[in-house]
Order: sequence, then structure tokens, then C-alpha cells
Amino acid sequence: MTEGDQQFLALYRKHRFEDQRAFYDSRRREFETARDQVLWLTAVFMVLTAAVAALASANVGGLKSVWAVLAIAFPALSTALAAYNALYAFERQAKIYGDAANALLRARADSPDLKPAMDDAAFQEALRAHVEQIEQILRTEQAQWGQLIGEIKPVAPPQSNSIQER
Repeated sequence: MTEGDQQFLALYRKHRFEDQRAFYDSRRREFETARDQVLWLTAVFMVLTAAVAALASANVGGLKSVWAVLAIAFPALSTALAAYNALYAFERQAKIYGDAANALLRARADSPDLKPAMDDAAFQEALRAHVEQIEQILRTEQAQWGQLIGEIKPVAPPQSNSIQER
């Protein structure tokens, strides 16, 4: 392994590999946290729904109408949060980033500097293959976004049956 190969590998690892892996890990954590927050809030609203429904049926404090309104509002908020979670696909996004980070870690194990000693030509070929493997992982992660966006179906405009169109 030449000194130039060592420098290239060190720079590539630090500024491409590690930067991307750190980015993927932080995004995965961010989306997992968002998903967990939405799930907790949804559960809290459902528990509050049950509580205010019980309070409404018992007419606690003579505020039956207030309890009834809250018994309607809390499930609506819970449903809105569930829709928000589905719209932003927090779990799916966390999985995409987590899969990419894990794939990068598996590729790290194939790094040519971790393999038995080899001549310069063999090392350069192993280095080229290693870089190509990592770049393929990054391209695959980018392609996942196209699939995720493609799953969102646009709403078709309503069909008009006006006389002018006939």
C-alpha cells in the first residue's frame, strides 16, 4: 500500500464514509424520536378520551357539555396525529437511514486496510472495489427516496360534468 493510497483511504473514510454514516445515524434517531413522540401523544389522547367520556357520563362538576366536547376533540386530535405520522412516514424514513448506516458498517469490515497484506496493485484494486461498494450503498439510499415519494398518490382533480365541456 502506497502512502498516497493510505492518504486517500484516510480522507475518504473521514470525509465521505464517516460523515455519511454520522448523518444517517442522526437522521434515524431524529425520525425514531418523532415516531415515538407521535405514538405517545396518540396514546395520551386516547386515554384522555376515555377519562373525559367517563367524566361526561358522570356529569362531574356539572360540566357534561365540556366533557362531551373534549370526548370528541381528543379522538380527533389522536386521528390527526396518526395521519401526520402516516404522511411523514417517520418509521419508514428511520428504516431507510438505519439500513444505509448498517450497510456502511458492513462495508467498513471489507476495507482493504483490514485485509491481510497485499501488493500495491492488489491493494489499489481492493481500494477501488471498496469505494465502489460504499458509493453503491449511497446510491441505493438515494434511490429509496424515489420509491417513497412514488408511493404517495396525488389526488386526481374532480371530473366536471358541466355543459361547456360537452
